[in-house]
Amino acid sequence: MNFSESELTVLELLWDGKCLDENGEIMASNLSKILTEKYGWSKSSNYTFISRLLEKGAISRRYPKYTLKPIITREELGTAQTEEVINNVFSGSLIKLVSAFMTEKKVSKKELEEMKNLINSFDIEGK
Repeated sequence: MNFSESELTVLELLWDGKCLDENGEIMASNLSKILTEKYGWSKSSNYTFISRLLEKGAISRRYPKYTLKPIITREELGTAQTEEVINNVFSGSLIKLVSAFMTEKKVSKKELEEMKNLINSFDIEGK
């Protein structure tokens, strides 16, 4: 799943949840108003981003009031994008990804310990 920066901005707003009602939904017109107030985007741009997110299956729409709801979580998107990078850039190797990451970024001793604990917490047979 590939999302533009603007589409991710809309998703971040929805994931934050402050604009959603008790059912985890928001009317498209209200979302558009928030996007215009917060980012200065035009109404047509707002609806373009909403339409793209609907097409990509990241949000759902319910009628009659054009009510929107996020259906993909931040974690699901992160997992999907990570898997895509591992497969397309690192030939399916998680080790190559971690190695590339660790050679480019300084990792503290505390972070290394956390990584070791995380690795040790996984069952070798399963997950």
